[in-house]
Amino acid sequence: MTSDDSGAQDRRETTAAKHLERDRQYGEARAAHDAAQQALEEKPARLKALRLAKKKAAFKS
Repeated sequence: MTSDDSGAQDRRETTAAKHLERDRQYGEARAAHDAAQQALEEKPARLKALRLAKKKAAFKS
C-alpha cells in the first residue's frame, strides 16, 4: 500500500464522516421544524375549542 492509497482512504473516511454529521444535523433540524409546524397547527384548534366551550357555558347560564 502506498501513501497515496492511505491518503485517499483518509479522504474517503473524512468525507463519509462529514456526510453522516450532515445527515444527523438535517434530522435534528427536520424534527424541530416538524414540531414547530405541529404546534402552529394545534394552537388555533385548541383556541377554537376553548372559545366554543366559553360560548356554550355562557349560553347555558
